[in-house]
Parts: sequence; structure tokens; C-alpha cells
Amino acid sequence: MRFNKLLLTLALSGLLLLTGCDNNQSQSANGQLPKVTVFKVQPLDYTLKISLPGRVVASQIAEIRPQVSGIVLNREFEESSNVKAGQSLYQIDPAIYQANYDSAVASVESAKANANIAQLTLKRYAGLLNTKSISQQEYDKAAADAKQAEASVLVAQAAEHAAKVNLDYTKVYSPIDGYIGKSSVTEGALVSAGQAAPLALVQQLDPIYVDMTEAATRYNKYLQDENIVYEPAKGNNVDLFFNDGSKYALSGSIKFSDMTVNETTGTVTLRSQFSNSEGKILPGMFVKPQMTLGTIKNAVLVPQQGITSNQKGQYTAKILKPDGAVEYRQDIKIYTGIGGYWVVTSGINIGEEIITTGLLNLTGVETGTAMNAVAVGKPAELTQEQLDSLIKNSVK
Repeated sequence: MRFNKLLLTLALSGLLLLTGCDNNQSQSANGQLPKVTVFKVQPLDYTLKISLPGRVVASQIAEIRPQVSGIVLNREFEESSNVKAGQSLYQIDPAIYQANYDSAVASVESAKANANIAQLTLKRYAGLLNTKSISQQEYDKAAADAKQAEASVLVAQAAEHAAKVNLDYTKVYSPIDGYIGKSSVTEGALVSAGQAAPLALVQQLDPIYVDMTEAATRYNKYLQDENIVYEPAKGNNVDLFFNDGSKYALSGSIKFSDMTVNETTGTVTLRSQFSNSEGKILPGMFVKPQMTLGTIKNAVLVPQQGITSNQKGQYTAKILKPDGAVEYRQDIKIYTGIGGYWVVTSGINIGEEIITTGLLNLTGVETGTAMNAVAVGKPAELTQEQLDSLIKNSVK
């Protein structure tokens, strides 16, 4: 009996001891604040750049065609060279056109002589009419003949001018300064006025154009997105990269953006202009222009693991306040992601500390439950070198 009482006493003592231990452990757990790591939000002037496919085209193109028919006597330029506006390129046999011109000159002289005789006759008839030696009808006929002779002079002069133009056309000139390639004809070739095939092609390469294409929807986003407020780039805002990755030394500028969308591809065309005095950019080349649209001022950079989204599709974050309180932030505006970070344009302020790990320990703050947390270690930050590297590799 005494032994049973002893066992009961020991059992009750053990139960009380275990209960006390459990209560102590529970209180200890409830007394500790959740541990989190944070990232200190840094300011960022984010430059908006887009990389587009581009093709080089000459700023001016002149197809050299003959305006009269004949045999080519001479090619008066070096193939694959630069020519000047007004420089003679081809000489077409002028013999027949010279003969036509000479004949037209003679016709003018003959018409002038006839007109002179008609005028003298009219003057003589005027004196005879005063003495009633001729009738009024004869005088009127002489006056009409004089006017007809003057008109014949004008017709002959027009024919002379046409013959002179055709004679001049036997010399084929370059209408622009530029680079001329190979000739499609040689001496002795028969050419025709208005023929389809050009004799040669003259292209102006300085300045030179790069035509870029961009999806219309994406282009409109940059122009009309209300969430993006940026200072537009000015001046030369296009950099050019070749297919081997090398960068062209000079920057170019946007000359125009087309307002018509291609029905087949759904793209718009933008044209940029580059100085090309050394001739390194050639027509037909495929290049990679990089266009700077502008700069988002006072944006912030936030690690992507610190941003979540709610059921409404809004971007959200948990902010650790200086007093240790956790704030639930909603409706954050994000422009783009670069290298594991979000570029945030509104909703988060410079200098705030975003909670990046330990978020599961803070469930409930979304519904308004007041919670505190403690940061482990110093807030993470990016060095200027890391920031510059992220921006450099963020071209869209």
C-alpha cells in the first residue's frame, strides 16, 4: 500500500515536471520575433534601351538610265569609285543627234528669213493701202502671212531646243554625289531610251540610313504606357552594333518613325541616320541598332524574391520599418526585370528595407494582423559596379 502511494506520487511529480517544461518551451517560442533578411532599396536612373533588327540602306539612290537611244561610245568613270553630281558617266554616239540639231538650227534661220520678208511686205502694203493702190483684203492677207511667219519661227525654235536636249542627253551624267558600282554595259552596247535595266547605280553613303522594325504593340507601349514616366532621349540616341559584336564609333539619330503598320508582319519601321565618312557601313548589311528611348528618373531596384502578387494581380511586398514593424505594401508598379531584380517605378520608396527571406513567418500581415520582425545581419545592397553591370546587360 505504501509502495503504491509512492509510485502515484512519483508519477504525478513527473507529469507536473513535463507540463512545466512544455509551458516554458511554448513561452520561449512565442517570445521570439521572426527572423528575416532585408534589402535596402537603392535609387536608379534607368535608361530605356531597346535592341532592334536593322538593315542598311543608302540615303539616296540614282538609277542611271539613258534618255536617248544609241551606241555607247565611252564609259567615263572608274567602276567601284566615288563620283560627283554632274560628272559624265557615259557617252552615247551623238552623230545622228548632232545632225538633227544642225538641221533644226537651219530651219530656224529659214523661218526667220521668211518672217522678215513677210514683215517687209506688210510695211509696203501699208503704204499702198493709204494711196488706195491695193484693196483692204490684200493688206489683211499680208498681215496674216506675217503673223504666220512669226509663228513658224517659234515652231522652228522649239524643234531646235528639242534637238539640243536630245544631243545633250547623249552625255549621261550623275545626278548625285555618291558611290558607283559596276557598269551593266560596255563600249559598243546598244541602249534604248527608257529601258528597264539601269546602266549603273549611284548610291549616296554619307550620311547613311538604317531601317529598323519593331512590333507595333511593343512600340505603342513605350509611347503610351502611363506607368512609364521618363525623360525622352535627345540628339544622337541610336548606337550601332555589327554582327560580330563590334560597336560603330559614332551614334546616330532617329530620322522618322512610320505611322503605318505593316499588315503582314504587324511591325512599324523606324529610320535612323548615321555619319559614314569612312564607308564602314554598307548598303544591304544586317546590323543591330540599339535605341535609347529615355531615362526613368528615381526608379528603385528590388530583388525579385522580395516581390509577390496577390489574388487581384497586384504586385506586393513586405517592408520592415525602423521600429521593427512589418508593413504590407500593395499596388507596386514594375517596369521590367534585370538580372534577378525588378525595376520599380512606384509603390516603394528609396531607402526602405524590403524583406527578401523569412516571408513564410509573416503570413497574416496581409489581412491586417500587426506583426514585428527582426533583421538578420546588415541590409543587403548592390555596389556601384554591380549596378552598372546590371544596367549594361538590360537592353530589351
